[in-house]
Amino acid sequence: MSDSESLVDHFFRHEYGRIVAILVRSFGIRSLELVEDSVQAAMLRALSAWRSKGIPHDANAWLFRTAKNIAIDAMRRSRVEMEKLGELEATTDAHESVSVTDDSVKDEVLRLLFLTCHPDLPRDSCLAIALKIVSGFSTTEIASALLISPANVEKRIARAKEQLRKVGRELADVDETMFEERIEAVQATLYLIFSEGYASSAGPSVLRNDLCEEAIRLNRLLLGECRIETESSSALLAIMLFHSARLDARLDRSDSIVLLEDQDRSHWNWSMIREGMHWMQQSATGKQLSRYHIEAAIAWEHCRPDSFHSIDWKQVCKYYDALSQRYPGPMVRLNHAIAVGYHLGHSVTIERLASIPGAERAKLRPWWDCAIANAYRLLGMNDLAVAHFRDALQLATNEQQKELIQRRIRSLD
Repeated sequence: MSDSESLVDHFFRHEYGRIVAILVRSFGIRSLELVEDSVQAAMLRALSAWRSKGIPHDANAWLFRTAKNIAIDAMRRSRVEMEKLGELEATTDAHESVSVTDDSVKDEVLRLLFLTCHPDLPRDSCLAIALKIVSGFSTTEIASALLISPANVEKRIARAKEQLRKVGRELADVDETMFEERIEAVQATLYLIFSEGYASSAGPSVLRNDLCEEAIRLNRLLLGECRIETESSSALLAIMLFHSARLDARLDRSDSIVLLEDQDRSHWNWSMIREGMHWMQQSATGKQLSRYHIEAAIAWEHCRPDSFHSIDWKQVCKYYDALSQRYPGPMVRLNHAIAVGYHLGHSVTIERLASIPGAERAKLRPWWDCAIANAYRLLGMNDLAVAHFRDALQLATNEQQKELIQRRIRSLD
């Protein structure tokens, strides 16, 4: 990948949501599709222009101006909303003076996230459109995050956009009342953004630090600037910090995945873990017990001991029991089965995974295949392990994940 291509990809992941947020503030939520198309067109134009003319000194501003001009040209060609177009052209200088990296933009991105998490929309529709707009997720990435089909994702996003147009609320309308009624959907979106960054569903790398950093940044805003100091936001930040602390140990020098059991814990970021402990303590100050509290406790149990083999799996299983009872779901069931195997024996993992219904199992593949293959591997049943690893290999969409599966197959063969 060339320098220009790498930089465009970087800006797409880091700045997409910010540029969309600024332009939505100018053009209005009814022009959301126009804004998205314009930002994507600006990114494509950057690939060509930066390759031939070099990367501009202020690449952020270049992208912002280009996206805005593309949107204005599209409005001019369509001859619609002429009054709005006149306002935009009259205030061009004022809008172009806004820096995409200005601190005020942080509020705009968070406001856009709250605006898209409308209470009249089904939760999955809120999550789908928020992931698309704020982080530039592809349809495939959203489908993987929500455990639904790509076609279903497209339908949900289309319905969500139509609903937002009907409501007609704008970024300026977002207030503290809206924060309170929509924070759960926003937290769920940040959780999914972080999860995709920590274990990317597609692409060349399993890690996307930019998504992890963005989720943490927005969560800090929830706890700070927006004055929504809920215990669940503190617990969610603790989860993110506990997992982020391990990022540097998740790949070796050849960029191959290193699983938790093989990681060098001296490479973990212990200052980040200590901060995670602080937020975990903050989350325990109230009476609320969210799924994030329980998952933070599970993550802490993985960080606390000196080695993987010293993990208190009995305690981890107790937390998963509580998580399964309060917040059941396919991925919770999968991880619960894996944890029980380390406590009671890996044959129990196989039994539990095999008991998952076919429709639910289909949503979990290839993770289900990897989990049952690993259980057979740990029991020394190599032929069955290889068979399931081969199934996982056929379904994997991430290149580093494929490489890990191939290594497992070679070692067992």
